[in-house]
Amino acid sequence: MKNTGERQVETELSKIRRDHTARYEFAAKVLPKDSLIIDLACGIGYGSNIMAKAGHRVIAIDRDEEALEFGKKHWKHKNIHFAAGDAEKFSGGEIGEFGAAVCFETVEHISDPKPLLKTLRASAETLLVSVPNETVMPWANVDGNGTKFHFRHYTKAQFEQLLNETGWQVVEWFGQEGPESEVEPDKLFAVEGCRTIIASCIHADDQMFRTIPDHVSILGLGPSLDQYTDKVKRLGSRHKFCDETWAINMLGDVFQCDYVFHMDDIRIQEIRAKALPDSNIAAMVEWMKMSKTPIITSRGHPDYPAMIEFPLEAVLNELRYGYFNSTAAYAVAYAIFIGVKKISLFGMDFTYPSSHDAEKGRGCVEFWLGIAAARGIQLAIGNKSTLLDSINTEQERFYGYDTLEVKPYLDGENVKIEFTEVEKLPTAEEIEKKYCHKKHPNVIVEENDE
Repeated sequence: MKNTGERQVETELSKIRRDHTARYEFAAKVLPKDSLIIDLACGIGYGSNIMAKAGHRVIAIDRDEEALEFGKKHWKHKNIHFAAGDAEKFSGGEIGEFGAAVCFETVEHISDPKPLLKTLRASAETLLVSVPNETVMPWANVDGNGTKFHFRHYTKAQFEQLLNETGWQVVEWFGQEGPESEVEPDKLFAVEGCRTIIASCIHADDQMFRTIPDHVSILGLGPSLDQYTDKVKRLGSRHKFCDETWAINMLGDVFQCDYVFHMDDIRIQEIRAKALPDSNIAAMVEWMKMSKTPIITSRGHPDYPAMIEFPLEAVLNELRYGYFNSTAAYAVAYAIFIGVKKISLFGMDFTYPSSHDAEKGRGCVEFWLGIAAARGIQLAIGNKSTLLDSINTEQERFYGYDTLEVKPYLDGENVKIEFTEVEKLPTAEEIEKKYCHKKHPNVIVEENDE
């Protein structure tokens, strides 16, 4: 453990650079009395000691065990508990366990700080966090050729975007002009010219940034919806199947669900309801006014208190594609955005066997499912759905292998394929029928999805 300038290794506060100690004195002062604080990447723990002496209880975490041992010897306090842990692998505490998280000069050391910031949001009510200001101290110019300690620096706008995307809302900005500076509040955007940017944060909308479910089911209005009903009926509880159920449109008043997605502007739906007062749209508008289930939509309305606006800007910044032509597409994209591990889809059919009509949206939903798969999210689709051609047999989903039967199987972590020669080749008439795309084939699948 060396004093490289990145870590202050001293036994007296007077020998530690002033901007470092000033940040912790600031935290000790502004956080509520007797807070339970997690000090992430605490180093030798002098900052934890400052906060502990101010009456706070501190969990001091760092991955450098030598630094922790130094801290236990020179900076111990009855209110400090030192613990080993890596910020990049931090799994958090219990939900809402900490009153505050302090994360000074740490974010720039992590290649992807989003998982950490999301975990801190689940564990702590407030956050004090700092980064070097890219505008004042460009990362590429540090040490003449970048720095071996940092992955990047942030402008104020970039830092705020990062915090917003991970569920934090900045309530106040602070800055430090240089290495020996005190922490000063932002006045007329003066923080833009500071060497170090500090943000004081609270939770953004709790409905939109919450503990992330591993497995969500998204329910559409197509025929394969009955497979969800069969599953949860056999299990006795929807929560035995998945962590959360999201319903689209009027299904929110039919199924127990955690969220309703209704991206149509309610002002437009009110016009439709007024013109057709006995319609399903009119009935949906009425229950939405009284809904206790959160309704994610494009634009909120004061007469519909359950409505939450879809975080479009944050989703576009994270996923980079502005392509949404249906409510179902928004729901899938939102699942990707919050970081679920598995998406099950029911009633997401769009086109049906023996039907000449197709609802707009299948291509868009399948586009977002491709994005999900590329990010390692597991997909499950009922075999009565046409989405991703799930209604077809496994053999039919391998185009071109007409003379071979294709049987994929897992061998450890790798996929292997067993090929078997077909016993009988199709006739010319059967071949041409297969190439005809004038209408959907009349395929009936009796099997239930397990």
